[in-house]
Amino acid sequence: MKKSYIYIALLATTLFGFSSCSDFLDRIPDDELSDASYWKTPNDAKIFIANVYKSSLPGWGEIDEDINSDNAVHGIKWAAGNVSKGIYDPAEMGWQDDYKAIRACNLLLTKIDEIPDYNQADKEKTIGEARFLRGFTYFGLIQKYGGVPYVDKPLDLNEIGDITRTPVEEVYAKVMEDFDYAITKLPAQWESSDYGRATKGAALAMKARAALYFNKFETAADAAKQVIDSGEYELFDANNTGQYAKLFWKEQDACKEAILVRQYTKAPDLESYMIGWEAFPTLGWGGINPTQSLVDAFECEDGSPIEKSTTYDPTNPFKGRDPRLEVCVLHDGEVMYNVNIKTAPLKSSGSTGVAQHNDATATGYYQQKYLDPTIDPQVDGWNMDTYWFVIRYAEVLLTYAEAKNEISPLDASAFEAVNQVRRRVGMPELQNTNATKPTYCGTQDALRQRIRNEWRVEFALEGKRKWDIRRWGIAKDVLNAPFLGMKYKMVDDPNAPEGDNGKKCILYQGENIKLTGSKYEDHNYLFPIPQEEIDLNPALTQNPGYPTK
Repeated sequence: MKKSYIYIALLATTLFGFSSCSDFLDRIPDDELSDASYWKTPNDAKIFIANVYKSSLPGWGEIDEDINSDNAVHGIKWAAGNVSKGIYDPAEMGWQDDYKAIRACNLLLTKIDEIPDYNQADKEKTIGEARFLRGFTYFGLIQKYGGVPYVDKPLDLNEIGDITRTPVEEVYAKVMEDFDYAITKLPAQWESSDYGRATKGAALAMKARAALYFNKFETAADAAKQVIDSGEYELFDANNTGQYAKLFWKEQDACKEAILVRQYTKAPDLESYMIGWEAFPTLGWGGINPTQSLVDAFECEDGSPIEKSTTYDPTNPFKGRDPRLEVCVLHDGEVMYNVNIKTAPLKSSGSTGVAQHNDATATGYYQQKYLDPTIDPQVDGWNMDTYWFVIRYAEVLLTYAEAKNEISPLDASAFEAVNQVRRRVGMPELQNTNATKPTYCGTQDALRQRIRNEWRVEFALEGKRKWDIRRWGIAKDVLNAPFLGMKYKMVDDPNAPEGDNGKKCILYQGENIKLTGSKYEDHNYLFPIPQEEIDLNPALTQNPGYPTK
């Protein structure tokens, strides 16, 4: 019998419940989960949906997704996937985990009415969680593949037949239906013991995200505005006391900017090794390396882009810049984890220098965002329980700003929304009243471009850029442009340290490091349908531009 990974039943592997006094990731014994004895109490449904969070929500791996944009390359060369090189191979694609999560949601929705003595309001909340997670997963699928098979019940193998792809517009409508249901049934906030579960605000924010991706600006603006008006969320350090870097540290796991998080726990459960990966004990392990393009995207402190600035000094490029640059990018001369970072391609730089070993930085820059100085990279850096922000309030503000400017060019509320994000790091406000200032936006497109840049610098190294460049239609331009690292030049120096071959390096002068980069063709807007799924079910057609058997 033909079978597809889409319809593999969700196995009762390690599941987590909601009973903890600290969060909802306490372990539930596997032997409690046999189907014959399951679906007997409301807590069964809570346990079940908890596992779907774990399998549905993205986590720390999203940092690596920035290598699939123009923001970064992978310093750990063997870890760079083919998509980062512009190779979209149907044989390397897969959606089985997505459909496992969808099947789990459908199974819960089918079984939940069998549970006796389930308070109706509580039941509707759990249904709201399942529909939120189903909508979340389907949105990710159509964002990546376009039309995909849409199923809203847990199909058996003999039911899959020749199931075909549902048009993207129909799946999008179903996604919106799921989010709308969740919006009406989920609470504004849960008790602290249930922190991490989806809320009304999370459903509204995801509705806004999905609508913005498909250029449904009215819907995006309306949903984002409801989140803003709810008063449930605020920017961390909104008054700019200089604490922005801490937003990405463990201490801010549950700050009011967090709309939805993916929770992590210590080993042997769901831990993360991000800091170990990004900051190997000597910091010579490359991790994710920001490109020169990303570094250059951060404005000067007066609000001027560097190419228009009268104060920017290319030989001292980190002076007088948007404070978020220092938060995101680790560069020569900084100290991190008691290591003095040297990036010159010389032996005297040690393991942190360009080309000093195969996993050293490729660009002359390292990723700094998320490097929590309170976490020892050699120990807890490989066993982190820091949460990942799936949605944070800054996204809602920028969604509203972008959508509102498309609906009503230069609307005052669009300026206010984007300026909230800028003010919290001390960047001057964008405005349309004084053309002599570098923050002047006198046309819809001028504000549009500044909002787009705000997306880039605020969410640098958070994995969003690869989708933004697609929805804006600029992926072909930026991914086919040269990928560059920092500038440097080598000069003779008779006093050079032993091993440097009589040379010294002058950083930020000379020629840029030239990288392999990526490539992009128009049909890469959509990824190829997984070949494995087509082999199992020939009724699934391939996206245009990709090979078919």
